[in-house]
Amino acid sequence: MANDSGSATAEQKSSALAYAGRSRIGGLALLDEPGGVCELRVESWLPQPAGVVIDFCLQRQNFVAIMPDRMQVLWSSTEKGQLGGTYHFRWWLKNLFPIQWVAFIDSYTPGRGFSDQQVRGFFRYFHHTHTAVDEGNGCRYTDTVRFAGPFGPWVDRRILLGQMQHDIPRAAPADGPHAVGSYLRTTLQGLVAPGRCF
Repeated sequence: MANDSGSATAEQKSSALAYAGRSRIGGLALLDEPGGVCELRVESWLPQPAGVVIDFCLQRQNFVAIMPDRMQVLWSSTEKGQLGGTYHFRWWLKNLFPIQWVAFIDSYTPGRGFSDQQVRGFFRYFHHTHTAVDEGNGCRYTDTVRFAGPFGPWVDRRILLGQMQHDIPRAAPADGPHAVGSYLRTTLQGLVAPGRCF
């Protein structure tokens, strides 16, 4: 479980950037959102309290479990997500192309949500926000991804956005003892809102 709330400090961001080095595709990612980003939002209802869902998502092995393509953890600064925590993955784009992906947790609100930001990888800019709000006997879980790809806004709008809308519902966590995994496997196929670009 994350141990602090708020936003990552400049020192934590610098540490993540220093670890990330340089990517072969896309270089170091932008930390400040550029103009012309696209947004994709997936919303689902889960029969678990918000805190349980957020704690599940913050566990290192579950980052991998809920990705639509093959991914492996190469290194992480912590087993459980925490503010400023850095994670280094090898992500297999379309299960064919290995891409180094380094992200860090840049904000955290206990039991309600967190966000992670790519500092190295395929995208020029990639910011992913996870939120959960208690609702009835469960919670409303929302994933919001704001991104800018390496090939410019035209490709983002006409290719990447559509591909991400197609891939996110296919995300299927591996079976495990934690009940949230099976709920996320089926309910991430929930409401995929139409993507939009700015």
